[in-house]
Amino acid sequence: MNNVFSLQKTFESKVFKIPDYQRGYAWEEQHLLDLWEDIEFLASGKKHYTGNLVLQRLNGESVQAADGSRHDVFDIVDGQQRLTTLVILLECLRPWFRKDRPRIEEGLLASYVRFLDQNDQTAYRLRLNADCQDFFARNIVGDSNSPEGITVASHQRLSAAKVFFQKRLEEKSKTLGAGFAAWRDDFLERISQRLELGHYLVDDSSEVGTIFEVMNNRGKPLSELEKVKNYLLYLSSKLAIQSHGLAAEVNKAWADIFTRLMAAGLGSSDYEDRLLRAHWLMAYDPDRREWEGSKSIKKKFHLRIEPIHHKKLLADLTEYVSSLRDASIAFCDAFNPTRNDTFGSFNESARIEMRFWMEKIARSGVRSPFLPLLMAARKRLPDDLAGSLQILKALELYEFRVFRWAGKRANAGETRLLRLGYEFFHGSAKLESLCSEIISRALSYLSNADFLEGFAPAPDNSFYHWPGIRYLLYEYELELARGRAVRIRWDELQGMDPQRTIEHVLPQSPSKPYWQERFNEEAIRKYTNALGNLSLTLDNSSYSNKPFPDKCGDATTKTPCYAGSGLYIERDIAANFTEWTPASIETRGNHIRDWAISRWHIEDSAVAEIPLNEAVEESEEQE
Repeated sequence: MNNVFSLQKTFESKVFKIPDYQRGYAWEEQHLLDLWEDIEFLASGKKHYTGNLVLQRLNGESVQAADGSRHDVFDIVDGQQRLTTLVILLECLRPWFRKDRPRIEEGLLASYVRFLDQNDQTAYRLRLNADCQDFFARNIVGDSNSPEGITVASHQRLSAAKVFFQKRLEEKSKTLGAGFAAWRDDFLERISQRLELGHYLVDDSSEVGTIFEVMNNRGKPLSELEKVKNYLLYLSSKLAIQSHGLAAEVNKAWADIFTRLMAAGLGSSDYEDRLLRAHWLMAYDPDRREWEGSKSIKKKFHLRIEPIHHKKLLADLTEYVSSLRDASIAFCDAFNPTRNDTFGSFNESARIEMRFWMEKIARSGVRSPFLPLLMAARKRLPDDLAGSLQILKALELYEFRVFRWAGKRANAGETRLLRLGYEFFHGSAKLESLCSEIISRALSYLSNADFLEGFAPAPDNSFYHWPGIRYLLYEYELELARGRAVRIRWDELQGMDPQRTIEHVLPQSPSKPYWQERFNEEAIRKYTNALGNLSLTLDNSSYSNKPFPDKCGDATTKTPCYAGSGLYIERDIAANFTEWTPASIETRGNHIRDWAISRWHIEDSAVAEIPLNEAVEESEEQE
């Protein structure tokens, strides 16, 4: 049954609900602008068809208002984004009638936002899904904001939509002055009477499922994590089991997951998809070639089984939800280990140690091949500091030697690393053998001889242009700190231009007599970008091309200098050198080389034979 109605008729005697299997609010500024312009530029006397609403009447559900009127309840199967946005727009418009037309303000509130039910309790014309309703009711259409604030991405978008419309209305008021009231009245008439929505009423629950599947593949793309949540909630409504509570478990788990991702700064769909993929590879199938996003979950958990087996399906779904929620904790701790609530299963001293080593892995953005193993370790070793550190140290060594030093592609060794994560999660891989294999594979990618060869003088000795230079120098800073706090965080260092954070002791433009007396043109080419000539710094511009004695300075002065630096690496230069010559650079470079070789050393005896089929797979990964 198809009909077209104005917005006023659409809301008349109805209450709308967005089912929990639907995504949260997803519109962004361009969508809001398009809707605003559709209304603002609507020709006089014309109507504008603004899309369809697919609705399912909830039989037996209605809300009786305090005035005795009754309102039927409808699930919004499709169209929630547009309807939610229009409610936000009307809520923003409503206060502009308060001074001169208060009856209209009251009417807008009761017709589109909220009213009192027969028990004098607030009833909302539009109820969002479980992730968003409380925030929507209190922060968007309510009179007082929740102290909890924004916790998931949908909250941020709801808040942004309200701010967008508020600003537009304020700008109109300033621009039009005395003419704003007439514009306001006409604008409301356009929204309530001349925007039209097609209504498609669905009676059959199976038809809802079909429409739901279609919705997941059009419009603004859902993240894979959102699709899985929606699918699980849909399954929960179809299980031939009474009072199973799966929907509540899914809603709680996804609320926790989205909140945790947002708090860790991982709220984008890319991180959501990475979590979903890493968990699947860890818990269900380590073959990355078989991963198909939400389709993999749909293939694993489906209703194409006899109802007698639904109890087993329910148990499997419950386990999936629980393990994904647990995996999200480890996922967030891996990417953002410096937060106060990370590694909560460890005692305080152990948490400090775990953060220290996880930070090293996080500096690369966390390689995808590492994630299943990192998550499995948290599941298997929730408070085992020694075992957890053994895995972290093995992965950090692999990261430095294989990716940073040898420059292998990001998927080098991925096949086996993913399988190790799967095997460790399921208990078929033991801790010692797992770590030994990671280390031996790192050695197979980069022998100790090749590692040492990397420090040999090249024609231009250009460590400055090596992508891993900041990591190496930062690790050296931590070595010199000997457990004390360092003045610069890694995220700050990464966010700055290398020209600001990496100091050439011998300047790149050595015009001062001091330098010209000690370095000829050949020496300048050889040593300017050499390892021994580079240091981290807090602000390179303060040193410029000053002579070395001026750069070293005196710790008692306020002038920026190595001796008074907040970085141990610069103070180390001032403490150990009085002159800066080619010999000084070689001496310091050899010292850093010896430290680095010791820091990332692997015993040659650690080499393990790689099975032929795995060697072939890893060779293909690097092509």
